[in-house]
Amino acid sequence: MLNREKKRNIKRNLKRVAIVGVPLVILCTITYASITSLSHAGESTYAFENFYDNPAYSDNNSEYDNINSMSEVSETGSSDSDGEEEVITNHDNVVLDTAPDSITVLVNKELRLPSDYIPNDLVVPDISFSFHYYDEKKLMRKEAAEALKELFTGAETDNILLNGVSAYRSYDRQYEIFTDNVKKQGLKHTMKYSATPGYSEHQTGLAIDVSAKSVNNRLDESFGKSAEGRWLAENCHLYGFIIRYPEDKTEITGYSYEPWHIRYVGKPLAKYIYENNLCLEEYYNFKPTIDYSDQLSYDNLEDYGIDLADVIPTPTPTKVPTKEPEEETADDKNTEEDKDTADDGKSTKDDSDTGKPSDGKGDEDNSGGTKDDSDGNTQDDGDTGHNDDGNGTPPGDNPPSSGAPAPADGITPTPPPEGEHPPTPTVTP
Repeated sequence: MLNREKKRNIKRNLKRVAIVGVPLVILCTITYASITSLSHAGESTYAFENFYDNPAYSDNNSEYDNINSMSEVSETGSSDSDGEEEVITNHDNVVLDTAPDSITVLVNKELRLPSDYIPNDLVVPDISFSFHYYDEKKLMRKEAAEALKELFTGAETDNILLNGVSAYRSYDRQYEIFTDNVKKQGLKHTMKYSATPGYSEHQTGLAIDVSAKSVNNRLDESFGKSAEGRWLAENCHLYGFIIRYPEDKTEITGYSYEPWHIRYVGKPLAKYIYENNLCLEEYYNFKPTIDYSDQLSYDNLEDYGIDLADVIPTPTPTKVPTKEPEEETADDKNTEEDKDTADDGKSTKDDSDTGKPSDGKGDEDNSGGTKDDSDGNTQDDGDTGHNDDGNGTPPGDNPPSSGAPAPADGITPTPPPEGEHPPTPTVTP
């Protein structure tokens, strides 16, 4: 009886162990298998990396190597299949580059960009500008913007502080600048410094005007003479830029010397142009087919997409200043008195009724020896040349005291009857 009960208990316990233990064993087995699998997967990853790092497994024509090579070219802008920087040795057979998106595109007074061309990779370079607000003229193409940041950093290392002034310009913005310059400066002057819309390098997003605080961020030749301008001319090629319009290339480029205008073309081409003292036109063996100095006129501006109404200034009425009356000075009075005194020696005796000399030239009254206060500053028309009141009366000339009208020019007063003497005027002291 007891033995039978013990056996039942043992079986019952075994069942409990089996119910709990078997799932536990299964769970542990699964966990172990998972950990082992992950461990092998990690080892296979290391093997994958070692495969491509091991020269014994490298394939020079593999797709992986080709992708890496393309990536290096896009980052440096000038790499060959071995990862070394491209070296340009000559420009004898260079093909003219007119593709708008190309880093080395040639844009000048004959080669234009489409009016609707806008680069699709414009960014704001991480540099200092001469202004603090956002404007499209801060934009540059990404590759050029990164190179410009390196240039500014290199300049700062040499204690040269530069400021960006104007980079990208859309076709519409260039139109506004060009027409405004023609209005204010005239067509001839504008042609030396401002591009016709569509013919501006700024539209490529690869050019920027640079200046410095030392010259108040002006864009003129004074920048070229500054320490910042000299540094830029000597070092910009190290970062892939060129001085686009050199001083001695105006006949080829069609523009006056612009030491502030730099253009990104990539390091290999920039180095070649700098070392061989070329401009971009000379590198491409491009020769102008027209006379740039006589390229534009008001007769053909419409052929370049310019509305004449936008370049002809609106005439403004000119205000004609009113001439102020000249006041008689003390010197003038003294001069007239001296003249009158001299004339008295030659003139006849005063007329008793009018108080005027018989020849009409003097104002001095000889009978009393004292000049009348009202006539003391009288001056005849031949001396003044003009009349202050505008009515024919010289300044300070008053009507005679007797109230009688003065004799007209060329008329001699009638003398008194013979035997009669004119009354002697009374002079009040």
